[in-house]
Amino acid sequence: MPDIEELRARHELLGELTRGTLAGFVIEYFLRRPSWLTRVHHAMSIITLGAVVAVAIARDLSVLRCLRDFGAALVALFLFVLPLHELLHAFAYRLVGARDVRWDYSLRLAAAWVVAHHFVAATRAFVFVALVPFVVINPLLIGAAIAFPSLTVFFLFLLLWHLHGSSGDWALLNFVWLHRERGFWTFDDAVSGTSYFFGRAR
Repeated sequence: MPDIEELRARHELLGELTRGTLAGFVIEYFLRRPSWLTRVHHAMSIITLGAVVAVAIARDLSVLRCLRDFGAALVALFLFVLPLHELLHAFAYRLVGARDVRWDYSLRLAAAWVVAHHFVAATRAFVFVALVPFVVINPLLIGAAIAFPSLTVFFLFLLLWHLHGSSGDWALLNFVWLHRERGFWTFDDAVSGTSYFFGRAR
């Protein structure tokens, strides 16, 4: 595994990510440069929205009730699901060996995230960290939607919000996929608030 000095000296910088460029990065790699990864994510969102509509029609739920569940799910996302999401990222970083894991946030973007200061992660570790919240939380929300019929629409809306909230993770995964032939290494500098992505030099 190369260290930071070796990455800077012998590898090519593929990109940088900061608070100021986060929104543009997500737009670029989640929407403008699609791959099978982003298409799968879009399909999951469409299927979830279709499930909401199907359940609402089958149970003859009013528009007002659906709007109430929609708003309640958004509140639950910020109060409970997103903190859990980031805790799972932090836990995953610990599992792959990071020791200096820190939190960062942007009030303008209404977003929070964790970074592993000066921890070099290769493709496998980075993909693991990015996917852990998704593969833990989403099945729990689907299970809750099935287990509590009176709250099915609420939990499906919460799933939909979480899918939306995971778009940054999937933009990063898509970035890795699009540069897969170059290899991939990354590290965060929590002081400058910058994440660096490297690949093999051409």
